[in-house]
Amino acid sequence: MKIAIVDTGGNIFSLQKILSFSGYESDIIKSSKNLEKYKAYILPGIGSFDNPINKLKDMSLLNFFSRSENFKNKKLIGICSGMQILFEQSEEGKNRGLGLIPGKVKKFEKIKYKIPHMGWNIIKSQIAKFNLLDKKFYFAHSYFVECNNKFVIASCEYDIIFPAIIKMDNIWGIQFHPEKSHLNGIELFQNILQ
Repeated sequence: MKIAIVDTGGNIFSLQKILSFSGYESDIIKSSKNLEKYKAYILPGIGSFDNPINKLKDMSLLNFFSRSENFKNKKLIGICSGMQILFEQSEEGKNRGLGLIPGKVKKFEKIKYKIPHMGWNIIKSQIAKFNLLDKKFYFAHSYFVECNNKFVIASCEYDIIFPAIIKMDNIWGIQFHPEKSHLNGIELFQNILQ
């Protein structure tokens, strides 16, 4: 399976490296050229909600990634703000999200812990086959997704409980950084991509 890492920001070279460790070839893409040849797409992201949306616009890729039918037989994985743009809107940005999954992105407020949520935290899987219970992953975010619980594969607690992994059909969102999460990140990619 050949995977496209869309150059929307974030740790794209670290992602390419961890995908290689996971047994997958990948290309970093910056345009719509040969887009159809890939079986999976990764939307990384770092910084504000608007950043990855603006980069998709600049690369003329916004229309492709806004259409759920393009992922009927292929996987789409959003990471960090790349996950958040899968939803309709954010309290952080001015842009609309891709609207692939119903829900919105909200700011951590009135919680007893420091914002941003930065560092290692445990996620709790709601699907047994993922075998992710009590495993730690690396987070770096100030906003979280609010959506229907039927889309939540795993959650995390940081004073409040929020979605850490979401899924709707072939569209996945990961709030943390698997590329910074060592062996647990490799296992996660293998679970999703298999």
